[in-house]
Formats: sequence, C-alpha cells, structure tokens
Amino acid sequence: MALQAVDNLLQKARKASDEDIEKLCNNILETFDVPEKSAECTNLLRQLFFILQSSEHPTGISKKLLANLITSVGSMSEKNTKHCLLCQRIVKEVMPLEAEDVSELLQPEAGSSGTKNLIPLYIAQGKRFGCIKPVLSSAIRWLSSQSYDFESQRQGFVFLVAVSILHSSSLNTDYIQTTSEQISQWLLNASVQQAPNPYTINPFRKDQTNVVNEVDGTPSQNFFTLLNIGQYYTEDQLMNIYSFSMLYKWLYHCHQHQTSTDDQIPVYSKVFGNLSSKTVDYCFRVLDQCERKVKVGSDSDLQTACLYEAVCILDLICTIDGGHIPRVHQEIKRLYSRIYQDTTYFPVIIQILQFFLNHSGAVVHDPQETYNNVFTDILMNSYGDQGLMFDLICFIRKNLETLCYKTSVLSTFFPNIFKILAWHPRTFLGEFIDILPALMTPSTSLEIFHTLLDLPCMTAALEVKEKSPDSLSNTSVSTSTNTPTTSIDAYQMALYRPLFIFITRIEGGHGDTINRLKSLHSVLDDLKKSARVLVTSQTVPVLLRVWFEEILENGGQEFAIQLLPVLLERSDLLYPITEFVKDVKRIISENLVKIMKKYKSIITSQYGEISDFLISTSNIVNRENFYTNLVWCVGEFCSVQHSELCTADLIAKYYGLLEAVTYETSGILVASNNSSDITPKTLSCLISALAKLATRCQDLIPRAILCLTKVAKQHIDNTEDPEGGEILVTRCQELINILKLPNFASMILNPSQEIETGRWHRDNTCLPIILRSTHRYLVTDG
Repeated sequence: MALQAVDNLLQKARKASDEDIEKLCNNILETFDVPEKSAECTNLLRQLFFILQSSEHPTGISKKLLANLITSVGSMSEKNTKHCLLCQRIVKEVMPLEAEDVSELLQPEAGSSGTKNLIPLYIAQGKRFGCIKPVLSSAIRWLSSQSYDFESQRQGFVFLVAVSILHSSSLNTDYIQTTSEQISQWLLNASVQQAPNPYTINPFRKDQTNVVNEVDGTPSQNFFTLLNIGQYYTEDQLMNIYSFSMLYKWLYHCHQHQTSTDDQIPVYSKVFGNLSSKTVDYCFRVLDQCERKVKVGSDSDLQTACLYEAVCILDLICTIDGGHIPRVHQEIKRLYSRIYQDTTYFPVIIQILQFFLNHSGAVVHDPQETYNNVFTDILMNSYGDQGLMFDLICFIRKNLETLCYKTSVLSTFFPNIFKILAWHPRTFLGEFIDILPALMTPSTSLEIFHTLLDLPCMTAALEVKEKSPDSLSNTSVSTSTNTPTTSIDAYQMALYRPLFIFITRIEGGHGDTINRLKSLHSVLDDLKKSARVLVTSQTVPVLLRVWFEEILENGGQEFAIQLLPVLLERSDLLYPITEFVKDVKRIISENLVKIMKKYKSIITSQYGEISDFLISTSNIVNRENFYTNLVWCVGEFCSVQHSELCTADLIAKYYGLLEAVTYETSGILVASNNSSDITPKTLSCLISALAKLATRCQDLIPRAILCLTKVAKQHIDNTEDPEGGEILVTRCQELINILKLPNFASMILNPSQEIETGRWHRDNTCLPIILRSTHRYLVTDG
C-alpha cells in the first residue's frame, strides 16, 4: 500500500503542468515572508521540490521566487535550518535551466555574512560565471585568521576541498600552501580537554575539565585524534576530525593537479610543506590507537574505518613523498602481521596489499606472502561474502596491469578467483569481462578455457560444500563404491571427493582438466536446476566470447594447434543444462571457423586429430554444426594456396576420408525414416567439400562424379524427406556439371584468394559487372 501511494504521488507530480507550478510559486511568494504562515510555506516548498525532482522535463520558476530562495539560504541560522536547506535544494534543481538568473543573484559580496551559507550553491554552479575565485579568497581568509568563528572555518575548508575535487585548476600554489599549513595545525594542535556540557550550568560548582579518553576508556596522554572519545568536543577537536576525514581527498586532488601542471620534482616540498610529515605522525598515532581493545563494542567498527583511512593516506603520502617509505613500510608490515588472520579487517588488508604493491620495490620487499594469504586462505574462506569480494575485485581491476605483468598472482590463483564469479554470477560478470584477458597467458589459457566450460560445475560443487556438514568436510570420507543418490552423498565418498577437490582447486597449473568429467557431471546432476547454477551457466557464453576474441588476437598458431584437440573433445563434454550446452556449442562452432581461417595450415599439420574425429559419424550426433564447420574448413583450406606442406597425397587422404563418411552418412539418411540425428545439411557440406578437394587433384574428379551420382540416385526417390532429398539431388547435379569441366571447376570451387581481397566485385571495370549491365540493357530493350 505504501509503495502504491508513493507511486501515485510520483505520477501526480509528473503530470503537473506549467500553470500548476506557476500557481504553486505564487502561493509560496504570498507566504514566504509571513512568520505566521511559515509552516504553510514550508509545506508548499516541499511540494515544489517534489514536483521539480519528479518532473521528466526541466522546469523553471520565477526570478522573484528564485531571489527569495537565495536570500533565505544566505540568512540560514539554527532557527530556520530546515526551511533554508529546502530552499537550497530547490535552487540546485532549477540551476541548470536558470543558470544566468542564478549567476546574477549569486554574485559574492565582499564581507557578506551570507557568503558561507551560499557555498553549496557556489560549488554547484561551478566556475562558469566567475563565482569560485572571489569565494576562494574569502575561504582562505576564514581559515588563516583566528577571528572568524568555527562555522566559517568549517564551511571554508569544505569549500576548498570541494574546489580541489571539482575545479582544481582554480587553486594556485599559495592557496594549497596556506590550506595545508592550517590542516597541519588542526591535526596536531587540537585540545585534549573535553568541552564542558553546554546544557547544564551549576554556579555553585567549580568548572572541571576532563581529558578525552582512548577507545579502551583510559585517559589520553598523547595528542588528540578522531579516535579519542569525549562526551562533548571543542571546536578545534571537531576541526581535527573534519581535517582527517577530508585529508585524503585534499592531498590526492592537489597532488594530481600539481603533477599535471608542474614539471619540477619533488612537488610535495614546495606545496604541502610539513603536512606530509605531520600526517604520517597522525596516522601512526591512529594505528597505535587501533591496537587498543575497545570499551564499547560499536567502537570496533570505528577503529576499522579509521585504520582503513589511515593506511590509504599513508599510501598516498608515500606516493607524494618517497622519503617516508622506509619508516611507513615498517609500520604497515607490523600492522599486517597483527591483523592478517582476521577477516573483519579484510578491507584494511586489501589496502595494505595495495601499499605493498605500490611501494615494496623501494625497500626490496617481496609481498608474495601477502598475496598468498589474500588469494588463498582469505578468498577460499570468504568467497561467499559479497562485500569482501567486491573489495577484492575492485583491487584486481584497479591494479590489473601491475598484477598481470609484474606478478604471477593472476596466472597462479585464477581458479580461486573464479570462485567469486561462480558464487556471485549476477554481481561480478561485468568485472570478469575486464579481468579475463589478464588471467590468460600461454601457459594458463587452455586451463582457463576448461575452467569456463566447467564454471557451472564449480558453482554446483561449492553449493555441495556449503550444504555438507562441517564435520564431513575435512575428515575421513566413505570408501563405499555404491552409486551415490545425491551430490552430497558423492562428496562424502572417497571415489568422488577428488573430483570436487579439483573443480574447486585454489591454484592453477595442476592439469588443464580431469578424465572423469562425465562422472562429475553425473554426480552433480541433481543441482543443474539450482538457481545459482543456472545463472552461472548464462555467464559462460559471454566470457567464452571474450576468451576467443583474446585468442584470435594474441594466441598464435602454436596455441591454436594445442587448442584444436581440446575443442574436438569439449564440444560434447559439457554440464547437461540444455540452454547452456546449446549456447556453448554454437560459440565453439563459430570460433572453430574463425581460428581455421586465421591459421589455415592447421588443416595440413593436424591431419591425424582431424581425421580421427571426422571418420566417426557418431561425432555428428548432438554437434552437427561443429562437425559440418570442420568439414567445411577441410574443403576450404586443404590447399597448396594456404600451406606449402599440402601435397596431392594429403588431399587424396582427406578425400578418401570424406568419401567414406559421405557414403555412410547418405546410407544413414536413406535408412533412417526421418528419425536420424543427421540432417541433409551435413551431407550437403560433405559433398561440397569432396568436390572442392577433387578440383585440387584432378585424378580424383572421376571418383567425385561417381560418388555424387550415387548419392543423387539414393535420394532421388526419398519419400520420407522429399524436400531434403530434392535439395541434395540438385546440389549433386550442380557439382557434377561443374566437375565435368575441370578447368572451370578449379576456378569456381577453388578460386584465388584475391577474390576476397581484390576489387572483383567493387571495380566498375570488372567483367562480372559489365556482363550484368549488358544483360540488363538487353533484357530491357527486348
């Protein structure tokens, strides 16, 4: 009911006409400055904001109302905060449409007390109308002078950080230096005394100020940080907290701006002054505080968040100023040794890994131990945690090039990484499309191909492991040889446990696949309708296309030769999910042709593998497209044009092979009474390939004509499939007629490669176009 009510309100707001909005604006103007009608005015403003936000088309308001709204924002105080924030949101909504009016009304006035309240509008407006620079001067003045109140300093600092993010070119070196100096003071010079209770006044008791506490409840004996606990905070303590919270953004964007505009290195010494060293001291203090045991349970989340931010900032500081790397590296190593086994700190561990990746080279430190911990133990035990896996996937994508070229992480641990996709197929498919090419190397690509085809099995195996009792996961298993009734029963049996271990392995390089895949498919049969398994099966075709694209671009002929027997085997060895099998077979069949087209000599060099596959007509069953595509490739590319190693003997061997298969296939079609898995399409492809081969070795032409004649006679009276029989007879007769003219047959069935690369069908002077044009004129004249 609530959702329906909201939907009705949205529909009503979207249907509001310009007249309705104008009437609403007039009502707001009538009540805007009337104290007695403030509640009514606020309700009208809410309606206007809702309509503006819901509208599918930009809608404007009158200039008079716009001026009142901006004036109201500038006069914001504690008494009218809600009203003014609502006005601010409305101005932001109409700002793109009313840009010129807003810029006219928003021009900063020197010394105006309302400037600080208008800062969000200045930021939203940008520097198009010249408002940023005047406000920058005011913001710097608020920061550098102690005469301004806390709110002015806070707003000024927020404005400067926002400008560094959105309009960094507006910041000059002086602005950055002044702000950085002020941040340094806020970080290390905040009071350690708690603020007095502002809600109680006792004239008979002498004021007592208490020192802020550490997270474990003990009084603080060091400088103040955001992890110090107090009942009430002073203004300088709040600025300390704000400074640390926005420090990373300030450092990062200012550094990016300076490095893009200043060729002088190092930039940090000129711009940030002593902020980098003071930031390191502050972060070290935070690291020490995070070692304390919290007194209040909820503070542990605060510790983790602060720890993560501190490591991020230290990583950035070391990027800005490499002189800090040695001492920071020691602290980060100490931190890692303390938390590496605790998955609650996983985001921090990932950030530590990022630090090691960025800076270990400067101190000759090998972070392999950290890689092993993250990509084996943590990933193996936490792949089901979507939040943790999101952090890990983001880390991999961010550092894809470094991990690919400078470490062996991706090529070693890719089976474990694929568990993330196997368990969260909907969530991370897009990320794996980007990651997959980086996982592929000459030594891992075949294993990854098998892993992709077996991805639904991996999902099913992981589900089995999740459902199995913990007591059965790591202890002895049954030695029974009985046929298991469920996948969980199979997991508990010694005969099948190795299959589960292999399909959920952690590292690659232990063999591309196993020779008992059919057994694995059979024991996992009860999970093929599982929702997660079905979704995983839908991701495989997408990733297979990416895999083949990478192979076609970078694979090379040697790899294609290794791939061929794998394609021959795996094209019919798939987890039996109907749509999955259909899609995968189609993709493999299509890419078989692409690979053969690119590496045509494979037909010549791999005669043994190809002939063993083609000679058995049972291979046509359930993979007719794959079989016919391979036959087409033989007929098309078994030629001296494509390989100097192609001899008349090899052509004769292929011809003899295809001739035998043609007779067998034709006989099966005639005797099948329309119930065979073999269709006329296969036979048509076979006879076409025979004719092509015969044109390349003219001694074979009489045999080819005889074979085609026999096939035509077999199907001329085909009553079971008259349409298919007619097509075959017509095709045979066409090929016979062509082969009876050997010289022309060679040109038609075995044309020069220039037919694809030349100008035969595009050049206006070419013979086919002239003949067609002449024929057209003659027919018209007649």
